[in-house]
Amino acid sequence: MFFQVHAFEQSLISLVENTLQKNQLHIYRKLFNFVVFCDGIDNCLPRIIHISSKKDKESGQGTVLRHFSKWLFLNVDPSLLTEVYADLDNIAVAVKEKNTSGRSNVKISTLLWKSNNRKWSKIGDLANNGDIYSAFIAPLFPNTAFMLNGRKLKIGVLEWNQFCRKSASSTNGSIVYTHVCKDLFDSLAEYLNFTYELIEPPDKSWGELSETWNGLIGMVARNDVDLSGIPYGITLKRSKAVAFPYIMYQSHCEVVHKKLSNNDNHWMLLVSIFKWEVYVCGLLTMAWCIGLYTLLERYSVGEHIKAEEIPACPPSTSDSVMTAVLVPLRQGSLHLPQTIPGCIFYASWWLFCITIVAVYTGNLLAIISVVKEKIPFNSMEELAGNDDFKIIVTRESYAEDTFKYSNDTLSKKIWTKVLDSRSTNIQNSLDEDLHFKMLIQSGYYAHITGSFRVDIIENNLRRMRCGTGTGPIYLSLPFPVNSPLVELFSDTLIRLYDTGMLEAWARKWSSKTTEEYVPAMTKVDMSNLRSAWTMCVSGITVAITILGIERFLNYRINQD
Repeated sequence: MFFQVHAFEQSLISLVENTLQKNQLHIYRKLFNFVVFCDGIDNCLPRIIHISSKKDKESGQGTVLRHFSKWLFLNVDPSLLTEVYADLDNIAVAVKEKNTSGRSNVKISTLLWKSNNRKWSKIGDLANNGDIYSAFIAPLFPNTAFMLNGRKLKIGVLEWNQFCRKSASSTNGSIVYTHVCKDLFDSLAEYLNFTYELIEPPDKSWGELSETWNGLIGMVARNDVDLSGIPYGITLKRSKAVAFPYIMYQSHCEVVHKKLSNNDNHWMLLVSIFKWEVYVCGLLTMAWCIGLYTLLERYSVGEHIKAEEIPACPPSTSDSVMTAVLVPLRQGSLHLPQTIPGCIFYASWWLFCITIVAVYTGNLLAIISVVKEKIPFNSMEELAGNDDFKIIVTRESYAEDTFKYSNDTLSKKIWTKVLDSRSTNIQNSLDEDLHFKMLIQSGYYAHITGSFRVDIIENNLRRMRCGTGTGPIYLSLPFPVNSPLVELFSDTLIRLYDTGMLEAWARKWSSKTTEEYVPAMTKVDMSNLRSAWTMCVSGITVAITILGIERFLNYRINQD
């Protein structure tokens, strides 16, 4: 009980500040119930309401008294009722009036929110002796059933991946966003009964900590907006600057990079079937077979296969070479073995070459039709030590905070590689996403990000968990510290999560359909055979050239 307005004002500030530290809805609804006796207080109703609204904006973030306090004013001057316009939702008054019989009655009225203004509505009367002779026709504080009572909230927003996209057309010049954030805002606004205004940070950044936070998270920390419309990863540094309600999404750290195949070099495809050691052994085996075949044919003691009337002629060196070379190419030779040992060796060489050629053609077909993936690294340690791969991380993201502020040796090494490959020409988050996609598709770039951002990725990309050191990533909407809206929005977010609406909206706006996940039959890419086509065209060109030269020389000879 206070007898001075100044004492009431000081006590109200202390009560609001102490209660905000607890940040619980049931405490708000329990503590902020006021009964004001206006006897002897000049301009009691407008004065008390003005003080309360002012202190609520200064100390209660414009929310705790506005939505959760209840005010009952007794012995109010009837002439002051027409002058009241307040942000406080729940105000009721008891006014003494004279009836026709000269007796004084007490009229109970409550201040309602209307579309154009606030108006008083009579809800009951009290007799002079205090007995109720007319029942209440409405609750004493009906506005409590309408949540935020049409309040206009300021929501900070930026374009982000498939979650929030700015619309290309705007009729009245205001910011228009679509995708998941639009469905989320509309659903929250309908359930909690508020309207909203979208505000972008002037620097168009997510926010990073130097001396103070900047960007979108800086707007939330400074109370420039009531909340952020984009979920942030929850970190220790961010939790000191903003408050997070119920977790909306859970993901984990992943490394995304383009799949590497052993047949990336199409010009070397025909010789990439076997390792170089196989080709060296094959050439040495062929050379040994040529020498052995020549010896068997020349110095064999056994009977020759040719008839007696045709003298046996041992093969020349060129005949032996062509016989050994033409067999793997499945071509016949002008020279046939003339001795029994030579025939046996020749048949063995054919069987050997048939096996080798079958293995070669089978592997060639498999490589052309199915990409043989090459795994460049299997852990973060291998990635940090891989000189071929550069590492990219989204600016001002959870992954950046993880590696930038860590004292771990591995994290420092990864962060050094991130800085070496970072571009300074990126203007906004969507440009950065597009830039990263181009880098990843070009090969030898590894993108460290959250799995929430890569749930829909192309089939030619490989995903790898960062490891046990990073832990799970939790995302939620940031609010100013000690904001009374946190608990209010948490209850609604829990309902949206439990009913599956968050996942349904993500699937609705996904750029990929489920049919694209079904693996299709692999088609042979003719570009893989460019080396074979080149050799074929080159051979035809050389043959035609030689034929032309021969025809020309024959023509000159005939002319002479």
